[in-house]
Amino acid sequence: MSQPASIHMGHGQMVDIVTVGPDAWELVFSEAGVAGYKAPPLAEVEVDAIDASGRIHPLAVSAGSNGSRVKASGHVAGAYRARVRVLHGDHFHTRESLLPGAVAIAPAPGPNGGALARFDGGLDIELSWIDPTRWQLAFLRDGKPASAPAPTTVVAQAVGPRAEDYQIRNLATESGSSGETLIVGGKIKDATCARLTVKGVAGEQVRSIPIVPAA
Repeated sequence: MSQPASIHMGHGQMVDIVTVGPDAWELVFSEAGVAGYKAPPLAEVEVDAIDASGRIHPLAVSAGSNGSRVKASGHVAGAYRARVRVLHGDHFHTRESLLPGAVAIAPAPGPNGGALARFDGGLDIELSWIDPTRWQLAFLRDGKPASAPAPTTVVAQAVGPRAEDYQIRNLATESGSSGETLIVGGKIKDATCARLTVKGVAGEQVRSIPIVPAA
């Protein structure tokens, strides 16, 4: 099984993901020209597994099989993408990548031709293009148009195609043209995936989905 290109975490740091069991990965840290490169402290690494339904599964981080590796354990079955966060100085660098041997999946089609993100409780959000800097989020409940929540309760990120600097961009959320929609905007033109967080009284729901390509 061929490995994808390494994940570029920034400042020369690279990460490769290796499956080491039915419920665990190892993250292999390296830097070109550096022998015996050491993995960061465990507290400075965060890993999520992303499955084909868009659900996010945070993994537990522990020591790997050698000093260059970190183990990430948990719900990795069915995952096709990974999200890796590593502390660099006073801030985290965040990247997403397909797993070794995985292929991109098609967006789940929404009723208006956009990409559908499915949440718990019958909530769906359809993401559609407005223009090269804005997406519309249309809210549905049990398949029918539903009132959109307040813009402050929905966080959107655009995810670019390459795991490198500026791959993941935070978007601004505002009210839409109707009571069933919100608009999110920013650097989205080359995005291949979107990460949506909906905050409610019971906590947060997060989904990461492939999107319909820009026209």
